[in-house]
Amino acid sequence: MQQSRYNIFNQIHKGLRAMLYDTALRIQQTDFSQEEQAVPTIRQLEKVLSFFDKHADHEDEYILPAIRKHARLLVEELESEHAADRSLSLSLGKHIRDWLIAQHADAKRKAGLHMLYDFNSFIAFNLYHMNKEELLFNQVLWEHYTDEEIFLIDHALVASVPPDALMAVSRWIIRGINNEEVIRWLNGVKNNAPAEAFGVFMTLAEEELSPERLKDIQASLTEGILLA
Repeated sequence: MQQSRYNIFNQIHKGLRAMLYDTALRIQQTDFSQEEQAVPTIRQLEKVLSFFDKHADHEDEYILPAIRKHARLLVEELESEHAADRSLSLSLGKHIRDWLIAQHADAKRKAGLHMLYDFNSFIAFNLYHMNKEELLFNQVLWEHYTDEEIFLIDHALVASVPPDALMAVSRWIIRGINNEEVIRWLNGVKNNAPAEAFGVFMTLAEEELSPERLKDIQASLTEGILLA
């Protein structure tokens, strides 16, 4: 895999994986017979399902058309996987509704157990699906497009996301990427966006990163300013 090329999936997929891992642990730790535990977990699960649904829509609209010109059968295969993913989401939605209407603790526990099993299937499917996109779709993009052209596709996609949704997913992305990727991202914002946008993302980094990671990132950003 050509790691030096522009990976249009890297940041968003790492953010989505962070959502999956965090939510899976929350579901495992939740006693669904206890409303004060179950409600926050279900709210997070609903947000994850919404994020994944919108992510598939964005790929269908912005990325797949560029690939379809060169690998139509591959795109059709991935489109069918998006449909399968939505079926898994619908199943999870049914279990959420079952929990909401359940009148007794045992029924709520049963609905929670079904959420656990179906979410495990959702995770397994999406981890496989995202790997497939990064290994196969990127190869097609790199063979037929320059990094600048791929970046413009990515830029158009990001520009279509409402600001509140962009900040919500950015919080998960910054949790899911490594220090070098955070530094590259923040430098990109600093060099290409208004100063207030850089301030917003720096605040996000301060809120989400450990003190040790934040110290290293701030040092690298300061060093970059001194070298400029």
